[in-house]
Amino acid sequence: MRPALQAWRIATALLAACALDGCVMFEHPPAPLACDPALVGRWIPLPDSPQDRVPLGKDDYADVDAACRVRLRDGARAEAPEFDALGFELDGERYLALGFKELEGLFGTGKAAAPPIPKGMPAGAVTLLKYRIRDDTLQIAMLDTVDIMQRVQQGTLKAREADASTYLFEGRPDHLRQLLEAEPALFDAFDGRDKTLRMRRAKDGKRS
Repeated sequence: MRPALQAWRIATALLAACALDGCVMFEHPPAPLACDPALVGRWIPLPDSPQDRVPLGKDDYADVDAACRVRLRDGARAEAPEFDALGFELDGERYLALGFKELEGLFGTGKAAAPPIPKGMPAGAVTLLKYRIRDDTLQIAMLDTVDIMQRVQQGTLKAREADASTYLFEGRPDHLRQLLEAEPALFDAFDGRDKTLRMRRAKDGKRS
């Protein structure tokens, strides 16, 4: 894994859909994006979260302000990557949409300018995360990149191959909403043993 992907443990978990097996993007956000007030607060990775294949330190946490601006804190580093966690709700399911600007913020490179858009990729493309909050526990499910790529190659799912490891779902927002409604298996299952990141809400702004 490249050093840039090793820098932030939380970022690595959040970016599994675009950093490990490849990347799956959507041509546009499928719906207008907004801040979910339920996300506001401090979130601490659970020590037994299955995503700890890259271990989460005891002092790592994420602060989400009233505008859904996220700041990732790592006890081992002074810098704090920032990004906007805006999303939408569709048929009772909640999603976050991360564009190239948000991905750059997650990597925390410190560059003032937005990162260049990959060749053949629309500037407004986003990757999606599905999430739910129950009993002050936040679960984030990633796109099942490997399964999506296999299905595209087999012809049972339609997406454009932008390069050897990047696939793009194309179409108008309403078409992409229909895709999400028809294909819930695009995402890993909540409570999955291998890929779902889990965090708990901190009490009174405390880390523990």
